[in-house]
Amino acid sequence: MTDAGGGGQGAGALSPERRTALAEATVAEFARAGYEAASLNRIIRDAGMSKSSFYHFVGSKSELFDAVVRMLVADVRAQWTPPAPAEFGARAFWRRVDALLGEFATLSASPALQHLGRIFYLPGDAASAVPGGARGELLDAVREWVEAVLRAGRESGQVRDDLPLDLQVEVTFAVLRAIDEWALTGHGAEASGRAAVAASAPALLLHRLLAP
Repeated sequence: MTDAGGGGQGAGALSPERRTALAEATVAEFARAGYEAASLNRIIRDAGMSKSSFYHFVGSKSELFDAVVRMLVADVRAQWTPPAPAEFGARAFWRRVDALLGEFATLSASPALQHLGRIFYLPGDAASAVPGGARGELLDAVREWVEAVLRAGRESGQVRDDLPLDLQVEVTFAVLRAIDEWALTGHGAEASGRAAVAASAPALLLHRLLAP
C-alpha cells in the first residue's frame, strides 16, 4: 500500500481482537457515510484505538480501506475456497453450480462475508475513490474465475454458446452482484426475508440466463 500521508506497517500486525474491532468500525463508518465522508476520527474512536496506534499501522483513508478489504478477504478464504473451474466440466456443471451456490448461501451468514459485501457496495461507490488495490484485485480475480467456469460449461454443452463469452461473464457477474447488494441493503425483519430470497435467486436466474 502506498499513499500520501503516511507509511503504515499494515493491519496484519494488529492483534486479532484489535483487528476485528478496526474492521467492524471501518465497515460501519464507510457504510454509514460513504467513502468520501467517512471520518477516520470516528473509526479510531469506535475501534478503541489511540491515534498514535492507528497511524502506526495505516497512514491514510485509502490505506485503511485497502487493509480492511484484505483482512476480510483473508477471513473469507480461511473459511471457503472456490472450486477449480475444471470441476464444472461435462455433466457435472449444473450440479456443481447448485452445490456451489448452496455453499455460498451458507457462507453469506458469516460476519466476514457480510462486512466484505457492505464495504464493496458503499454509497457513491468506492471504486471511483479507491481504484485498484485489494478491491480491484478481488473483482478481477472473480471475473477471471467466472469466465473459466463458463468456458468449461460451454465446452461441455451445458452453457449456451450463442452469445459472446465476455458478454455472458459480464451478465453473470452483474446478476450475482445485484442480488448481493439487494440482500445487504435490507434492514431488520426485512433483512432475513431478503437473505432467504438471495439464497435461491442465483440458481433460478443463472439457469434461465445460461442454460441451452
